[in-house]
Amino acid sequence: MSTSIKIVSCLLVVIGSVIYFENRPTGLIRNQSITVQPGTTAQQIGKHLESKGIIRNHYIFSWAVRILKKSKSLKAGQYQLNGQQSTISTISQLQKAPIIFKKATIPEGLTILETGSILEKQGIVDAKRFVELATDSLFTKSNGIYATTLEGYLFPETYHFSPSDDEKQVINRMVRQFNYVFNDSLKILLGNINLTLHELVTLASIVQLEAKKEYELSTIAGVFLRRLSLNRRLESCATVEYALGRHKEKLTNKDLQVDSPYNTYRNSGLPPGPIGNPGRSALISSLNPKSTDFLYFVAKGDGSHVFSRTNREHEQAKRQIRLSSQQLP
Repeated sequence: MSTSIKIVSCLLVVIGSVIYFENRPTGLIRNQSITVQPGTTAQQIGKHLESKGIIRNHYIFSWAVRILKKSKSLKAGQYQLNGQQSTISTISQLQKAPIIFKKATIPEGLTILETGSILEKQGIVDAKRFVELATDSLFTKSNGIYATTLEGYLFPETYHFSPSDDEKQVINRMVRQFNYVFNDSLKILLGNINLTLHELVTLASIVQLEAKKEYELSTIAGVFLRRLSLNRRLESCATVEYALGRHKEKLTNKDLQVDSPYNTYRNSGLPPGPIGNPGRSALISSLNPKSTDFLYFVAKGDGSHVFSRTNREHEQAKRQIRLSSQQLP
């Protein structure tokens, strides 16, 4: 037998021994609750299983999934697994129908109250308990958010929650998603617009509610930042509605005088905190605002806006929009 053949044979014996050893059960008796989210890779699943003591080696797990062509067969869901089976058998377990997730889609711009209401309708949380936790400053701090509430940090997304998830776990998941989307690589850019993270989220929440068209997000962010730089009041109708606690199709002069720190018609600068939970586009647009000379904008009625540089242009734009609406059949 040639030397090269001997080397190959030895390697095969070594590899086979490693696979045999690493495929063995870990011996863990107690069941562990394992959640596999939709879109999770075999490598991510393997690392989680290894950390829980269910398998010996996540590399062997990933390798076996590929060799067995089971990558698309691993089902999302919640499992009860232990270390009494081999890695191969564990892979088979992950192909069986698990506990079904509860799906919930949280739209962009909703408040804590509105978010809790949607989740309660889906049978995921008790809205009252959800709101209590999300407005508890100690619980907020435990999530790494140094604000009085989690308004602004409950990231709008489509989620799949397990039936065992309670209000704390649901909120923690939404905050983790915020941190995943608005990660450290984005946070280091905050200095470019001279805002703290909380100020940026506050601005983005206003931009989210004022901009109905995505292509206008960065322009509206630019308008508000320019007004801030000139010490002009933001005069955002969305902040007045938040202060009132309800949406109104048309705000009155009395509404604009509501006594609230969130009323940017009466108070200078940004409000104390976010007025809703902004999505990724609003956050990114606020972090990268369009440089503009505009200081005003008015809704046209179709979701878009007319932007103006002076109050005179702004008043003219409002008159033209009113005239156009009167001429409609």
